[in-house]
Amino acid sequence: MMRDLWIARDLAWQLFIREISQRYRQSVFGFVWVVVPPVATALLFVFLNSYKILNITTTDMPYPVYVMLGTVLWQIFAESVLAPLKAFQSCVPIMIKINMPREAPILAGVAQVLLFMIIQMVLMVCLLLWFKVTFSPYMLLAPGGMLALVVFGTTLGIFLVPLGGLYKDVTEGSGMFLRLMFFLTPVVYPPPREWPWSLVVTLNPVVPVLQGTRELMATGVMTDPLGFVLACAGGVVALVVALFFYRISIPVVLERMGA
Repeated sequence: MMRDLWIARDLAWQLFIREISQRYRQSVFGFVWVVVPPVATALLFVFLNSYKILNITTTDMPYPVYVMLGTVLWQIFAESVLAPLKAFQSCVPIMIKINMPREAPILAGVAQVLLFMIIQMVLMVCLLLWFKVTFSPYMLLAPGGMLALVVFGTTLGIFLVPLGGLYKDVTEGSGMFLRLMFFLTPVVYPPPREWPWSLVVTLNPVVPVLQGTRELMATGVMTDPLGFVLACAGGVVALVVALFFYRISIPVVLERMGA
């Protein structure tokens, strides 16, 4: 599996270039659309909170910084979930006809997410400079947390690829699931401390990574480093399992799709 991942790198790069070219070929604003969704969502919640339409309790950083960082990090995670499925579906006609490395679409999808992550990192740095957030050397560790979110999202996306290849409902359902999880994850509000909502946060493995990365970016201090490390370790193990599952199931899926 690792050998094929290495062999697939050149093809994955070509697929990545093709997908980016097709995505923004007739776009006027181009990569601006990468930052528009999280910015628009953050501005909406800042507006609702400022006029007391929503009653958001006090956060450990300015609320605009809190919600903007949260929505950008969530966008990275959501893109990571959907990228493998989209990349695979775009390559299905080719994969049915020729024997190409099966891991190439996955690598191409991850490359897209990493590109979008770099663009969004520029947005977050500008935000921190705008609000004059005090710099801490530990803030330099934040990109590692963002990569952990990519690992989590990619893992979930890889598990969805075989099912999404057979049933289109998975593609529609994954978008609805992510919209639901947005409100069940403390992206725009502090983690609840009262039961049963505190249990929902505790059982969500994305929470310690997203929360820890946001704290690193804004303050340089992580309140739950153990939870962050355990979640990241679990994400790496789950990624290996997902790759095994993908490698075993995808030949059967392609056979059924080409029948």
